[in-house]
Amino acid sequence: MIRLLINSAITAAFFCFVCPEFASGVQFHGDFFPTAILYGAAFGLVSWLVGFAILAAEGTFAVATRGLGLLVLIPLNLFFYWLLPAIQIEAMATYFPQHFTVTSWGAAIWAGLLLLVVNFLTRPTAQKNA
Repeated sequence: MIRLLINSAITAAFFCFVCPEFASGVQFHGDFFPTAILYGAAFGLVSWLVGFAILAAEGTFAVATRGLGLLVLIPLNLFFYWLLPAIQIEAMATYFPQHFTVTSWGAAIWAGLLLLVVNFLTRPTAQKNA
């Protein structure tokens, strides 16, 4: 629960402070607390659900093709992994235009790449057993 709140706060700070500075085409209109925190939590939850669905589909395809599908899935996953946050940012702007404004796909892709870096830097690391 604490990890979800921290991740939501970091995502909210990204939308409120980082996007306007570095991805000028992506704007968040609203207060940091509670609006941005709630959208950060929703963004994290949707991201987790989409990742889980993709992982389940990949696993099913890999088992159904007895592993040969991995020859196609691994390059596709590496190529399109960076595009998923951009699609999610565009979807959030489409469904919540009162809080998100995205001017172009280029701005969404740039913000998605920045969000990918932020999420990579803030993800929990595996704890070693002592």
